[in-house]
Amino acid sequence: MIKEYEVFETMRFISSFHRARGSEEYKSLVHKIVEMLIQWGIDRKNIDVLEYPTGGVKYGNFESTMVWDLKDAELWLENPRIFINSFKACKTCVLFGSNSTNGWLSLKLVDENYQGDLSNKAVLISENPSKAFKKYVKTLGAKCLLVYYMRSQDESIGRIPEKMPNTVNYLSLPHTFEDSKYGAFGFSLTFNQFKLLKEFANKGYTVRMFIDSELKTGTLQVLRVRFSKNTKKKIGIVAHLCHPNPGANDNASGSALALHLCKELNNLQLDVDVDVLLLPEFYGSLPYAVQNNYDCVINLDMVGEDQLKTGATLLLHETPFLLPGYYDELLYESLMMCAPISSESYNKRFFRIKFKSGSDHVVFENFGAPSPFIGQWPDRYYHTSEDTPDKCDPGMFKWIGEAVLRTLKLSHDIPKHIKELSDSKVRAFLLNVENRPGAGLIKAMIERKNHISLVEPKKKIQPTKEGPLGYEWLDKIGDLSDKRYIIDLGEILNIGARYLNDYDACVTFASNYLCIDEKEVADVLDLLIKNDFIEHDT
Repeated sequence: MIKEYEVFETMRFISSFHRARGSEEYKSLVHKIVEMLIQWGIDRKNIDVLEYPTGGVKYGNFESTMVWDLKDAELWLENPRIFINSFKACKTCVLFGSNSTNGWLSLKLVDENYQGDLSNKAVLISENPSKAFKKYVKTLGAKCLLVYYMRSQDESIGRIPEKMPNTVNYLSLPHTFEDSKYGAFGFSLTFNQFKLLKEFANKGYTVRMFIDSELKTGTLQVLRVRFSKNTKKKIGIVAHLCHPNPGANDNASGSALALHLCKELNNLQLDVDVDVLLLPEFYGSLPYAVQNNYDCVINLDMVGEDQLKTGATLLLHETPFLLPGYYDELLYESLMMCAPISSESYNKRFFRIKFKSGSDHVVFENFGAPSPFIGQWPDRYYHTSEDTPDKCDPGMFKWIGEAVLRTLKLSHDIPKHIKELSDSKVRAFLLNVENRPGAGLIKAMIERKNHISLVEPKKKIQPTKEGPLGYEWLDKIGDLSDKRYIIDLGEILNIGARYLNDYDACVTFASNYLCIDEKEVADVLDLLIKNDFIEHDT
């Protein structure tokens, strides 16, 4: 039985750490979690801490980042002397991946309208820092960026600058091995701080700052807890542990619930093997998935939301039809059966939706494991200084935890009605694509009849790298990058190319699954081929 307030306290404990992947604080947290698991009675020999190199290493389409350790930082406006922020006051105020300033610096304050040398200026901007890095740092020679930028704005839940004027967004500078050589650094500002500094920009005023940090090559840690009876089926439970402090919902909530599932699994006799994994998102799951296979992986990401405070809805993201959907149906049934009820009705928002990208489930699906994803979205406080424990609801931990446990208990022999329900949805999809280009290949792949050996691809394609497509390709597609569904479409095309190996079948599958015009799908696939993310065998 999941004890929701114990999970809540573990979430609070995890959120107190500044969990930059590979950092000393991340390693310290992993060490303390291992101690906690042993105290719960879990045998030390069933706990592994696996390490993978990072910095100057590429995993699939993901260029690994440097290990970032941040000790302290401050930012002031000079003359008039006004305190802006510090690392001690707010852990998200330093742009993630910032280089050290090597002591105090005084820099002239300018904005994007300034014409001239930027090398000894602090540039005030309001745009995505990754894009700004390419323009102001790599092209124009700037070192320091002062940024206000709120991603995923949503007026319906109050996630707009005007309603969150004192919130600091968690923002990053590119900090791969090559990017770190530019020596860039900077701060993330509140909306009010941005407006204040805007009044002083380009008028000869200076800002004074220091950042005490280190960027270095190192290793990333993946914590694995094994519950093995040497059965024929192995299931993974995954949550990403990395995130700046506080990061309560994202993703201390998923990590805390995964740990308390360990506590329950230690006392259960299951007919499946289970691995519980806490890891750095993408950068840990990708090298791990290359070496480890699962029949199913359940991804827990942002599961703890207090829906009244965050505006969130619990979502079950389904596995694409190219992989078995039995576990999706079983997990959905379990979530419905365990859902909290008051006054004879459900009292939480909950939907199931088609595949969406953006978390570790995409990694495991690229390695053949159906991976239903449980998370909450949208979230007013996502990637901000206000993603704090008070925004979590203990009841969510009990609901989702009990549903996952029920799914594990039944997954050794999927109930007949679950199989029939899943199969009926597959048949309906196949009817929808019938007589479309590549339909035979799609049918052979989905029905798993001799895999796809009986149907040969006509226009053979395949991904050029292992694992997910990632995000680099978005820089190469122009206006298409603004389309709401473009990241999901890219990943579906990557998965389609991996399992169908056929151009027409991939277009037919993606367009019908995501309900997007075939011409637009083909255009995106052509761009992926043109930019060498997918190979086309002519």
